[in-house]
Amino acid sequence: MAHSNNFSSTQTLQSNTNNNSTNRTLSIHVGNLSYNTVENDLEALFNEKCGNVKRVRIIYDNNTQQSRGFGFVYFNTIDAFNTALELHQCGLNGRILRISPAESKNSSSSSSSTTTPNINTSNDVVTTAAAPQITNRLKTQVVHCKKSNYDVYIGRPSDWGNPFVIGKDGDRSDVIRKYRNWIMRQPDLLSRAKIELRGRRIACWCKPEACHGDVLAEIADAD
Repeated sequence: MAHSNNFSSTQTLQSNTNNNSTNRTLSIHVGNLSYNTVENDLEALFNEKCGNVKRVRIIYDNNTQQSRGFGFVYFNTIDAFNTALELHQCGLNGRILRISPAESKNSSSSSSSTTTPNINTSNDVVTTAAAPQITNRLKTQVVHCKKSNYDVYIGRPSDWGNPFVIGKDGDRSDVIRKYRNWIMRQPDLLSRAKIELRGRRIACWCKPEACHGDVLAEIADAD
């Protein structure tokens, strides 16, 4: 009889441990956020679709204080967590969201990280999941302004527009090369590109063909 009670106690302890472990990881990574999306938007979406939202966090650039285009949502129940994963590729503020378990994002980056996985001793997994994402920032994308959603318009007559014209100034490769040479002599634009364009979807009229936007993306993403 005593043996049966000990077995029952052990079973209960293991069950509680498993539940506590699960509760600490009921979080999702939400990518491809519009840079205009705020935490209240995310909270409203997932509360409506899933309920039991515990907390929401959008990751912001430390220097510019602008959204980096991704965040995390934490849930109180496994049912809400599972329902949230089914919302992968749902729409919000003109963007198709990329949703995945936050722990998988963390584990995929941990092998290349010098930070030990147990450094965070709290029950909140924000720091362990978010840190690799900030290091592996989103790449700047160049899209067609009429075919895709975008954050910054770079065609004429914006500050980012190419002053060289196909035909008058040569073929496509010529005007892209001339644009590269020109912008490399514009220190103000070079600095602004890293702040205003980095990690964003920038748009002109050329894509999917090569254009000056490829040069801007390269400059924006350079360390």
